[in-house]
Amino acid sequence: MDQDTTTDNVMSQADRNSESSRLVSPNATTRPSYLNILSNLLSLIFVGIITYCSFLNGITLFSFHPPLMAIGWLIIMTSAINAITPGDLATEWMPIRLRSARHWVLQLFGAILIAAGFLVIMSNKIINNKPHFGTLHAKFGLSSLIFMVGTMLGGIGALYSLKLKHYLPPIYTKLIHASVGLVTFSLGIATISCGLFSDWFAAKGEILQYTALVMVILVLLFTILRPSLKVYFRLRERLDNVN
Repeated sequence: MDQDTTTDNVMSQADRNSESSRLVSPNATTRPSYLNILSNLLSLIFVGIITYCSFLNGITLFSFHPPLMAIGWLIIMTSAINAITPGDLATEWMPIRLRSARHWVLQLFGAILIAAGFLVIMSNKIINNKPHFGTLHAKFGLSSLIFMVGTMLGGIGALYSLKLKHYLPPIYTKLIHASVGLVTFSLGIATISCGLFSDWFAAKGEILQYTALVMVILVLLFTILRPSLKVYFRLRERLDNVN
């Protein structure tokens, strides 16, 4: 009996050290990424611009849609991704469990803001008797919302990946969650980018329009670069070990 217990403990520890290894560096030796700081700075500037433009001519129901979406995707979701990205200055000192908790709390908060922004624009269209999902911006917005729900459900699977190890190795559960999450974030940024070419924002002038577009694209690149590389190298390492 004792021998069996010891064997189980050793196997359990091996599972934790290999299959369930997180996509986060377990130590504080990772070099800090200043791209995260630049990304956050650009996000704040963009949100400031969008909020100013939204309330410039008074307060309407539509006025709340752009700021809610911009804050949800560019600030909250970006911070959620950075929380589990090696080298993030804001969270590098935190234990892995705390960083993971910060990730899902921020993700939940961002999802609430994005859902609120979605309900605002839906209500606005219903009140003004306008068609739904007729533009590329609206179609990307719906797609990003659907993917966001799927990503959050996948996060539950990643959280309990050890309990699901008989169906799928935990490392694959986490890699799938991370990959779908990056796709979801990219869809959210694509939604915002399409919104910059709407009649509402195009009326602000081409200079502001394309400046905002460059900022959004830079935020996307700076945010997904490191986690995308992390997913790639973890997957390649895993496949090399299998072969």
